[in-house]
Amino acid sequence: MVGLDQTVVAVALDPMARSLGLTTFMMHGVVLVYVLALAAFVPVGGMLARRIGRLTTFRAGTALFAIASGLCALAPPGDAAEPYLVAVRAVQGVGGALMMPVATSVIADVYEERSRGRALAVYAGLAQLFLVLGPIVGAVLTQLLGWRSVFLVNLPVGVACLWMISRARLGNRAGGGPLSVVQPLVVIFSLVVLILGLYECGVWGFTDVRTLTALAVGAGALLVAVRLVLRSRRPLLDLRLLGIRPYAAAVALTFLVQGPQLIVLVHGTVYLRQSMGFSLLATGTALLPLVAASAAGTFLSGYLLDRYRSVRVPVLLGLTAATVGAVAWTAVLPSLAYPWQVPAMLLAGFGMGLPVPALSAELMRVVPTEKRADASVLRQSIRQLGGAVGLAAAGAVALAANENSADEAGVITVAATSASFMVASCVLAFALPLAAVTLPRRAARTGGHRNAGGRPGPPSP
Repeated sequence: MVGLDQTVVAVALDPMARSLGLTTFMMHGVVLVYVLALAAFVPVGGMLARRIGRLTTFRAGTALFAIASGLCALAPPGDAAEPYLVAVRAVQGVGGALMMPVATSVIADVYEERSRGRALAVYAGLAQLFLVLGPIVGAVLTQLLGWRSVFLVNLPVGVACLWMISRARLGNRAGGGPLSVVQPLVVIFSLVVLILGLYECGVWGFTDVRTLTALAVGAGALLVAVRLVLRSRRPLLDLRLLGIRPYAAAVALTFLVQGPQLIVLVHGTVYLRQSMGFSLLATGTALLPLVAASAAGTFLSGYLLDRYRSVRVPVLLGLTAATVGAVAWTAVLPSLAYPWQVPAMLLAGFGMGLPVPALSAELMRVVPTEKRADASVLRQSIRQLGGAVGLAAAGAVALAANENSADEAGVITVAATSASFMVASCVLAFALPLAAVTLPRRAARTGGHRNAGGRPGPPSP
């Protein structure tokens, strides 16, 4: 449900913009504000799960997500539409952020050591699958029931989640203690200012004083947040885990992969709908090569990891295919010829599906057992942050490349889509050599790094 909502609105953006009178800026913003809220509040979800209990946190997040989804469907047309959507999509993201850390920690707890890695890989694979299924699900719902249905569908799913969690025999242990306020506030402020400043530069200009000020303030606040977290006895995020080199490498690559995925799914969907002139169902059908290839890569990832006992094989193979596919897709976008796009979709989808499950399993394998909950929260935060940064950067480039006459009309031109795809291609091209250099050549031993005293744990700072 949380992964699907990152992309399910992609097909609905065009009819939503026409119905509510959204600008091109807000078309991107509807997706970006949700992903940004996920990135900023996942650490808060992890903190609440430790303090008040994970099931209590999960229930609160599910209820908040479902209620906000219903409110999204009630968005009014006119001048109030844009601030209303920004607010409720942000609340929806907060609800999702409360759910995500709990889900991973529950899976890590209920599976034994020998099957935990596979279970986490399957979980990551399913989350990945629903991420890429979003535009197709959105196309069917929008065609049959209208664009508001892409939000209303979360109401029965949320109720089902609450019912199932009430039937599950899971512990709700809570550590108690005071809740930190300063750390979350500084982290959230820094990420919001930094990401929105990055996105706004597409309107203000890349060298405008407002852009430079926002980026400088956001970066400075982020440095302050990192210092606060590192010095705290009860840190919001356990940043010391980044001292484990295989974990840090896997987290960095997860960050870099998430952005291009969202870029091609969101911008590619709008391109098919607006530039190619496809109907809603035709847009969903046209994305089937991308989705099918991504699903194949997702489920092949675990097999390759087990077969070769090395995370390098699925990750390097995936990033190579994804980079070639993204570059090829970017090159053929101006032709408006769909058949030429299919091979590029297949390569890009397959390549982007391979790395994430393998990296997720690697992340859990290299950290100590008692640190897996913290490692999961940090990984989820950085992954969603990668999506927010990628969408903001691609959105800024697209807005700058968009024709001025289209900016107020909710229209994204071919040139703007090509520019955003170029961002995705560059990020993937950077991730490939980084993976080749940083990923371990041999499978990491279960239990993670051992410090100088022989005990499992992150290295001393």
